[in-house]
Amino acid sequence: MAPGPSRASGQGAGARGDGWTPAWHAVGHRVAGLLQHPEPVTPDTLPLAVVSHAATVRLLVTVHRDLTHRAPRTTGKELGAHAAPAPLELLDTDPVKALGHALDRHPATPGAALSDVLTTNPPPGPARLWHDLARAATVAEHTWRTAEPTSRPHRDQAWSVMADVAAIGESLAILDHDLARTATRLTPAGAELLNVAPGVLSDRYGYAATAGLRAAGERTRLLAARGALPDVGPLRQPTTTARAVRQPAHVPAAQTSLVELLDQARTISPRDLTVLAVAQAKISEHAARLTTDPALATTAREHAAVLATVKPRDVVTLEPGSDPRPLQQTQALLTYLRDVRPGSPDAPRIAAALARSQPDVIDAMHRTARDQLSTGAWLVPDDRPRSRTQWMKQPAIPGAGPTTQPHVVDRLVGARTSAHHLAQAAGPNPFPDTDAALAVATARQGLPPRTAITTPTFPAATTRPAAPGHTLARRATTHPSRGSGSESGVGR
Repeated sequence: MAPGPSRASGQGAGARGDGWTPAWHAVGHRVAGLLQHPEPVTPDTLPLAVVSHAATVRLLVTVHRDLTHRAPRTTGKELGAHAAPAPLELLDTDPVKALGHALDRHPATPGAALSDVLTTNPPPGPARLWHDLARAATVAEHTWRTAEPTSRPHRDQAWSVMADVAAIGESLAILDHDLARTATRLTPAGAELLNVAPGVLSDRYGYAATAGLRAAGERTRLLAARGALPDVGPLRQPTTTARAVRQPAHVPAAQTSLVELLDQARTISPRDLTVLAVAQAKISEHAARLTTDPALATTAREHAAVLATVKPRDVVTLEPGSDPRPLQQTQALLTYLRDVRPGSPDAPRIAAALARSQPDVIDAMHRTARDQLSTGAWLVPDDRPRSRTQWMKQPAIPGAGPTTQPHVVDRLVGARTSAHHLAQAAGPNPFPDTDAALAVATARQGLPPRTAITTPTFPAATTRPAAPGHTLARRATTHPSRGSGSESGVGR
């Protein structure tokens, strides 16, 4: 049976009035067809497969990001560039986040334009399946992005679509083995088209096959299919107003709320971004004041010093307004922190929570600055010869204007690096009783499966090899021994 997106509470596409469901079904059908094919990738079809695979990954990243209200991010490495797999503890505490972590790090930049490989009309077989998958994924991402907000899935429907994302992600991880093995036989024309050497391409997909996407997908499917999960954790509705901060457990929630409010804000003035940077520097200083770990205190002060340099003096805005909610949320947190004493029992936990929140907050500030520049809400100095204007929109094409990386963006990039160092120094999560953890605990109570979840049906067995990914690039063209069906992790 070919897969398709789940139907929540008995409602089909017509009941919801959305346009993305048929395209979502088509993606599942094409992936299932590739899993069932004995040789889904050949040297001749490899460029098409790579581009199609990347388009599907981008679709999954987009849907996962929108369902969880979080943006994909990297930690100093390009997506899919041998980044570290998701921490093992995430598989137990927050498999949905682990799935997003794995998807963010999956190869999604093929090196060739989609139009360069879709201009042909391949015959039936794996080439046709990859060709149709690329089209289906592209259409699905477009219809998802342009769909009416009311047609987006919520509550049980969101968990149902997340189960689909997990199942398709598992399948792509299985196909990674075929891509890695076939890449050792990449033709010269294919290498030129993809602008990559055979060994590099094989190594890329070999690592991707073992980067944790299959395990995260399986855990997420099982979580979505068991028990009456509360509408909490990563699938809750996004924050629209500032949250009150009255107790230690509200501290990480306040920073999470700030990230969501920044992502929803239509306009942020450069002045308000400066205020936010100064406020986050004060929050890092509070972390240094409250912690009992000298190394964490030192790292927090260093991060605060970096944030103090984030002053967007090289940009200006003509917009009269600025969304006040991020400032309100930050002020609520600062007001609470002023009354917390270093000797209180919760002080070390609060310090660790503040430190761990910095990567997400600084990433959100960086996204906000880039969004304001790309939409023309912020202007950069116009230094063009003989220009009569003082300010201009940021050039869309690198090298087309006086600057493509304003000073404020450079400073935020540096702050992102120091924020990740600070989070690493903070250690494990000091507030494990989060909404996501409660959702996982509820799912493990052995409650009957929810009728709203009908995960796509993929083949119960596969002939794909289960060899370690990093060795595939060094193998000869002979096929490795094939694993058993129980290795697939799909459809169980």
